[in-house]
Amino acid sequence: MLSDVRENYYHEGIRETGPKYAGFDLATAETTIGLSLTYDLLQQCQARYMLEFGLSKSAVNILLALQRGPAEGMLLHDLGELLLVSRANITGLIDHLEEKGYVTRVVDESDRRGRFARITVKAEAFLEEFMPVHNYTCVELLRGLSSVEKNELAALLRKVRDSIRAHAEVCERPSAAKRGQ
Repeated sequence: MLSDVRENYYHEGIRETGPKYAGFDLATAETTIGLSLTYDLLQQCQARYMLEFGLSKSAVNILLALQRGPAEGMLLHDLGELLLVSRANITGLIDHLEEKGYVTRVVDESDRRGRFARITVKAEAFLEEFMPVHNYTCVELLRGLSSVEKNELAALLRKVRDSIRAHAEVCERPSAAKRGQ
């Protein structure tokens, strides 16, 4: 598990070196590093208990999407867009889920090139076993926050995502962005 050593390293580093760069803002740097460290720590924790079930977070997300999706299944392309994974990754994930008996592939009758993924009864049973463990683990991981704090944090994270989406063009032209153009 990550220790405070890594967190301290990054926070000390930005305090020491950040001010020498034009446009540096300590609050922004602290926030982005905090978000990254929190995401990474959460991913590590989730990966550990998901390993017991033999699936990655992306594979579980596919099963949940298929469970909520239409009975005929979902096009692999649509799953890939929904889950933000590459086309190659979605194929590999579906292959793995198919090997485990959690997904079946079906040819799209209207477009022979299209492939649907459909959740199986075995996968439904898996989710019935997995989701209580997942829910319990998430509750335990965030036990240090009150319900009010969780709601406030969720609202702040939505606001962060909205801000990132609204200003994402700076990622397309980083050299122009740093010059304020």
